[in-house]
Amino acid sequence: MRNIKLTLEYDGSAFFGYQFQPHVPTIQGALEESFKRITKCPARAVGAGRTDTGVHAVGQVVLFKTDSMIPCDRLVQSMNARLGGAVVITSCEETEDDFHPCFSAKLKHYRYLFKFVDKPSPFLRNYFWQVTESFDLKKIEALLPVFVGNLDYAAFAKSPQQYETTFREVTEVSFNIKDGTGFFDVWGKGFMHNMVRNMAKAVYLVGCGELLPTDVENLFESRDRRVLGAPAPPGGLYMMQVIY
Repeated sequence: MRNIKLTLEYDGSAFFGYQFQPHVPTIQGALEESFKRITKCPARAVGAGRTDTGVHAVGQVVLFKTDSMIPCDRLVQSMNARLGGAVVITSCEETEDDFHPCFSAKLKHYRYLFKFVDKPSPFLRNYFWQVTESFDLKKIEALLPVFVGNLDYAAFAKSPQQYETTFREVTEVSFNIKDGTGFFDVWGKGFMHNMVRNMAKAVYLVGCGELLPTDVENLFESRDRRVLGAPAPPGGLYMMQVIY
């Protein structure tokens, strides 16, 4: 069996997330169908992360285990032709037998994009959180260290009870504004469902003055999910890179 490691990018607005679901388009479903048609060998597309409906990727990593002998360059060319442009494979290589896209990862990098606008545009809504308020950058600067460390992120998870532990290690965060776009970057060893989107929601609430940095810090102790309300919209979230 060959271990085929693919790196890909995709526009998640056309899909109901990464994980396969019957009767709706998903990234995993599209990859597996394309792979099967080309190799005649059904195989599972194991991803580094299960991005939600509407979430995008610049550096998703996927593994296929297969006995097909099609060379990597031909496989990429053929799969990209079938995938139709919303999903693009950017690299392909054979890797070690013990490689796993998720469990072998040392760090994952996610980015959330805010677009500061006078009025929302329908052409931006799938790719940014369009914000009409101005952000207090000093308050956001005070907030960022709150996220760093091996912390109980239960208040930032959609369904914390489903996890054996809600502690997650975030190694670095940053927030920058350039040309009217806010870049919220997060690096960590693993993330729970909606965790980064809820972190982005906390950035928004602190930036707009609705919460103080200390209010967010208290969530790690209180574990009260209700304080943040609904998570940030999915279209602003991008899976940037998986580091091995």
